[in-house]
Amino acid sequence: MNRPFFHPPRIHRDLLILPTDEYYRRRYRKKHTGSWLLLLVTAAAVLLAAVGAKAQESGAEISPRQGAVFERVGINDAGSGDLLFQSADSHHYVPAIHLGTEVEMKVRGLVAEVTLQQTFSNTSDQWQEAVYVLPLPENAAVNGLEIVIGERRIVGEVRERQQAQKIYKEAREAGKRAALLEQQRPNLFTSRVANIAPGEKIAVEVHYLQTLRFDSGQFSLHLPSTLTPRYMPGEPEATTQKVSLNAHGWSLPTDQVPDADRISPVMLPMSELAEQGSHQMNIQIDLGMGLPLADIYSPYHEIDFRREGDHRYRVTLKQGRVPMDRDFALYWRPQASAMPAAAMFAEQSRKASSQFLQLLLLPPQGNANGKTLPREVVYVVDTSGSMGGNSIRQAKESLLLALSRLSAMDRFNVIEFNSNYQTLYPRPQLATRENIQRARDWVESLAASGGTEMASALKEALSQQMSEEPGELVRQVIFITDGAVGNERALFELIRQRLGEVRLFTVGIGSAPNSFFMAKAAQYGRGSFVQIGDLNDVQAKMAALFAKLESPLVTDLQVQWPRGVKVEAYPKRLPDLYRGEPVQLVAQFDGSQLGSSDVGEVTISGRLAGKRFTRNLSLSQLAVDNSGSGIGSLWAREKIAALRDEQRERGHVIDPEDEDPLRQQILKLALEYQLASPYTSFVAVEQAPVRPTSAALKSHPVPNAVAHGQVQQRFTYPATANGIYGQWLMAAILLCLGGLLRVLRSTFPRLRAICGMRSGE
Repeated sequence: MNRPFFHPPRIHRDLLILPTDEYYRRRYRKKHTGSWLLLLVTAAAVLLAAVGAKAQESGAEISPRQGAVFERVGINDAGSGDLLFQSADSHHYVPAIHLGTEVEMKVRGLVAEVTLQQTFSNTSDQWQEAVYVLPLPENAAVNGLEIVIGERRIVGEVRERQQAQKIYKEAREAGKRAALLEQQRPNLFTSRVANIAPGEKIAVEVHYLQTLRFDSGQFSLHLPSTLTPRYMPGEPEATTQKVSLNAHGWSLPTDQVPDADRISPVMLPMSELAEQGSHQMNIQIDLGMGLPLADIYSPYHEIDFRREGDHRYRVTLKQGRVPMDRDFALYWRPQASAMPAAAMFAEQSRKASSQFLQLLLLPPQGNANGKTLPREVVYVVDTSGSMGGNSIRQAKESLLLALSRLSAMDRFNVIEFNSNYQTLYPRPQLATRENIQRARDWVESLAASGGTEMASALKEALSQQMSEEPGELVRQVIFITDGAVGNERALFELIRQRLGEVRLFTVGIGSAPNSFFMAKAAQYGRGSFVQIGDLNDVQAKMAALFAKLESPLVTDLQVQWPRGVKVEAYPKRLPDLYRGEPVQLVAQFDGSQLGSSDVGEVTISGRLAGKRFTRNLSLSQLAVDNSGSGIGSLWAREKIAALRDEQRERGHVIDPEDEDPLRQQILKLALEYQLASPYTSFVAVEQAPVRPTSAALKSHPVPNAVAHGQVQQRFTYPATANGIYGQWLMAAILLCLGGLLRVLRSTFPRLRAICGMRSGE
């Protein structure tokens, strides 16, 4: 045979038994299971996304609290897909409302009067309602709200919160321009502006007063321009909730943070906002304390200043406008020869026969060469996700510096926390070289991630101190965090119950920390707080804190007022003071006795390093301002804060039918002095409607900028879906595509087989 053996014999086609159509159907039917499974998984994923979108849009139903008015959020009102317009670049998002801010500050005496004008620009082609979460200083007394449209001004008034919401809702529905300002926390407000026409700009002016801070020989004031997203612990409330007034928050209310939807604004990177010309701020300050100053500076912004007459200074931003992505801080130090040991300012009330006094007194300096007592220090550092970026580096640098200041007779421990907490040692250990080095290595390895479960870490820190220690021992807890939590009230109660003989010091970290939590926690902890906004601040700020930790306290402070004079002063109980901290208080006097020759003196006494000291200040030489209203508003603000502290210590009213007497006092005080409070809000309404009844109104949030140096957390980024109807449409499209792919997959093998047979012929 000449045929090669490896060639197969040729078989005639008529002798072949070819597969039939039934064979191919049966063969490929086995593979249909995978395609059907893929189709079902795709459909389920899309349907779940649609249900999630519906949950975000319709929200949930909150049980009425404090008499608030609630409204149902419809599909067309507050879907996450309706919040922002997507630009041509799919990675950038354009807010429907742009924001610009102008700030005017006027410093007189120990008070800063601030006008914050925010312009909301509607860049869309629809009528809009702007919803903005407005951060303010924790000691701000908000006493004014106005809508500014060209030359026209619509002045707002304080109303009970429920009534203010009702007035605003009715004006919004009627097509009238309206503004509503509600307090969510002492340093966090919600600003709403209704019926902004397409292409229109509307300005809202917020007026407030704040006291200056004095520490270590220098005055300061802070202006927050954004916030750090807060962690919302607890379980979500019932899924049949209604979210009040289109809160637009990324978080639903929980059993521990019932207003989570109102304090969780969406966030956008400053770079994206700056591309649209939004979220830019200009600041001008008229600084007139009547003292020659040795230094004026801002640690986070470049400033210019010029001297004017009567020791007044004009301070402006060197760049003109700056991004709203970090706190603005201004510090100034009087010349040493000009700084008085005490400062007092008085004013006559315009509405009643009362006078108000504001006092600042510098205690004598302690003996720097006095005996240093051994300390037991527990350092607690926040390593949650909100501390990502520069914040965790600042925290670690601060902690390493603190460890280097420990002496051989001190004890210490370190606790880090995020979703859980972890201790370096079971109990505080002696500050030996080996123990400190181990702690330094541990701190260097820390990274930011997870939630902010602060309560468990606080409990552990306050239970770390050894109960039986021979001799004198100073027990301290140093808490390093950005304070980004929503359950402040529960944490304050925990500190109050478990503090014992411990002193709690707070170190605020980041460009926009929760200053209200930091200051109030230190107040409950009988300690002090410091804010570190930049790595360059760590050395100086921590050195100032160490000076306080290692110096004698001014204790047992008491105030004696002249006999026969009826006075109500706040704080009622003066706190212990640390090096460089002054006595500060505000008081209301019945009648008009201040400045008269027979009014007498106020005596302040205390104990420093075991020795008694006394200071007498004459009230007869005071110049009383008959045109001012600042000190009276600050006094009312301090009284409201004291009443709120009483509420926290007392707890909730058990029977909802019972009236809360403390609430009634706060409400009466806020209405009398026209202040925003937990129970009162500012509302301003233009009488004439401007929006046609046929035109729809969209409600959109104005995002806050991600704080400088922080890493944006994904859950705070605005969603970009198309709402519930868009989700269902997408589900239908994907189902159709899945069905088409199934048909094609079953058809192609048969076509290939037929083509193969024909080629074989």
